[in-house]
Amino acid sequence: MFQNHGRSEKGESRSWESDRAHLKSKMNPRTAPAVDRWVDEQMFEEDVRAVLTMMRPHRRERLMGWSEYRTGAKHFRATVSWDEEFAADASSDPDPQPLDEVFVVPNFADVLETLIVGSIRSEAELTEGEQCDTYRALLGELSRRVEARAHCEM
Repeated sequence: MFQNHGRSEKGESRSWESDRAHLKSKMNPRTAPAVDRWVDEQMFEEDVRAVLTMMRPHRRERLMGWSEYRTGAKHFRATVSWDEEFAADASSDPDPQPLDEVFVVPNFADVLETLIVGSIRSEAELTEGEQCDTYRALLGELSRRVEARAHCEM
């Protein structure tokens, strides 16, 4: 629970709970339940705001017209955000790519390339050739998984 380790005028350490108990002792017994209910409601609203912020973390980008796609699995979540300019024009040639209309995220090949190429840890200290081999191994594993899905559906 949140602890406020402030100092009183006498220099003694105080917590939020002791402050609440002190205020309750000075309060009319009939108003104490109403104040407790009000505090509980305020804490609940703060918790709801915190959860909403976690669920939709990029408020500024959304207000600027950015779109967003979220996905995840049991132990991870991934969010991709993009603006209208990115959706309209890709850096890839030809533009638009043949499969752009199939995926939710526009210019998905560009997004995946950026995610994969930017994901090798700098402390790995791989040469460019080793990095390319790592990318190929990852793409090979993805290809294997896609093929496994295709065989399940047949």
